[in-house]
Amino acid sequence: MVSAQATHQVEEIADPSLPDIAAVHFEPGRTPVILYNPILCRQAGPALCEFYRQHEYGHIELQHYKRDDLTAREKESEADRWAARHAPLAAVMAAYRFFSSGGGTTPVHGNSQERAARLLTRTEKIQVARSPLAISARAL
Repeated sequence: MVSAQATHQVEEIADPSLPDIAAVHFEPGRTPVILYNPILCRQAGPALCEFYRQHEYGHIELQHYKRDDLTAREKESEADRWAARHAPLAAVMAAYRFFSSGGGTTPVHGNSQERAARLLTRTEKIQVARSPLAISARAL
């Protein structure tokens, strides 16, 4: 889950003009704000929208706004991985399906297959837990 510090200090603001599902807005000397587009969230569905929000929380938790040692693509990759570890499972699965079907490609985020691969650490654990071997081992 998102740290208690992040959830209590980060304001989320609906912005129907935002060209993406969610984004983080940083201003020097101020607390970061997460903007989200409620129209795009409705179209994407609550689980995928939640993944994107968690991705933005990742940028905040990883303090990307203070770091210049990473490229923009590295920051996006880190935020995807952070969201994969901290978002609810349904949100991670929705993002994996979305990315695996070709959605979510941008020049800075990378192509959709790369983004899906970033989530595999979390989804591989799901597959192992659901495998017949894991089920029969639990039955013993």
